Amino acid sequence: MSGALRRIGFVATLAIALILAVNILYEPERQRRAAAAYQTLALASGIDLYAHSCAECHGAAGEGLGVYPALDQDFVRRRTADDLRRAIANGRYGTEMIAYEIDQGGTLTMPQIDYLARLIQVDSWDTAALRAAALGLTPEEVLTTSAANALTGGQPIDYDQALSLFEANCSECHGENGEGTFDAPQLNNAYVQGMSSDRLTTIVRVGVRSTEMAGFETALSADDITTLAALLQNWGQPSEAETAPIESISLEEGRIGFEMWCAPCHGMRGEGGSIAPSLNDFPALPAGFVTSRVRSGSNAMPPFAENDLPDGQLNAIIAYAQQAIIGSALPQLSGEALAQGGALYQQYCADCHGGRGEGTESDGPPLVTLPPLRGRVIISFVRVGSSLTPGIPAAMVPDAELALIVAYLHSLSAE
Repeated sequence: MSGALRRIGFVATLAIALILAVNILYEPERQRRAAAAYQTLALASGIDLYAHSCAECHGAAGEGLGVYPALDQDFVRRRTADDLRRAIANGRYGTEMIAYEIDQGGTLTMPQIDYLARLIQVDSWDTAALRAAALGLTPEEVLTTSAANALTGGQPIDYDQALSLFEANCSECHGENGEGTFDAPQLNNAYVQGMSSDRLTTIVRVGVRSTEMAGFETALSADDITTLAALLQNWGQPSEAETAPIESISLEEGRIGFEMWCAPCHGMRGEGGSIAPSLNDFPALPAGFVTSRVRSGSNAMPPFAENDLPDGQLNAIIAYAQQAIIGSALPQLSGEALAQGGALYQQYCADCHGGRGEGTESDGPPLVTLPPLRGRVIISFVRVGSSLTPGIPAAMVPDAELALIVAYLHSLSAE
């Protein structure tokens, strides 16, 4: 090799080494800028996705609406990105949170779901609220906490005793007034108030798996646990107007209102159609839950504001629907048949799902929920199974027996 070629080779090698050295020196800064650019893109995309897909239930600023929980909580921000992505992608069994990932029947890709998870963790709720307003997607907060208290069926309690128990056992994590902290979620909202007594007492008694919520079964008496659960259902005092008896409401007015406002989508008898689901295969629904759903809207159902549908007319519609529509397609079974369904439930289901369908800490989710699970959902779950449980064939539990079990669970939902 000639001297000229050696010199050229040396200069080229030196140039490559210098380029590599410069790139190595600037690589951390390049990665920082790329991460910042991705964060900006993720937040902007997440804010738009949130306004279109999430704000109608969780509020424009993540404040929570009606029976839907707040996301603007330190406790939620503390969840890992994987936890948040799983909840958005797969939904949450036994709640109104549907699966949003395309492969699960939803409308979002995994990158879009990642954008939403980043939005929740970064806490850009003020910006999210402004964006929702700009898009005309700000939902109306229509069910106040006091209204939810009055309508979720909670029982009168000794507030002084209940608040004393809460202060001594719960306030350190959940806040003095149940407002939530970095370590534990908010409790003084309609989402918690809409839970059944059995579910709340189970949570207080045995705790919540995979969280820092320990059970109080050994620390508190059964009466104290019941009192705490009642406090969570009744945070605040209902007014006389909020607790007006159904008998004072005109059912004829309710029928007219139902046919005007509800029947075009849900059918004259609540049988459902191509636009909206049936209402007559649900067991009894708490008036507060129905009010929240009507006022906040859900999925394809738009929100109905009070200036369009006044409270008095809505109350009449709910009273009529509870008497003539909701549950009208369910079998009317005798007490003996329901008792048989209860015995079958204890034989086949109670070990995993709890004695009254409240679910257990490790083996099975709740089957008595708000809103109640439709009969066909329970039957499908039993026959098909899930990733954790095998399906149960008719040869083991005949269709007739399964129908009695479903009717028994629906009778618990109506209590």
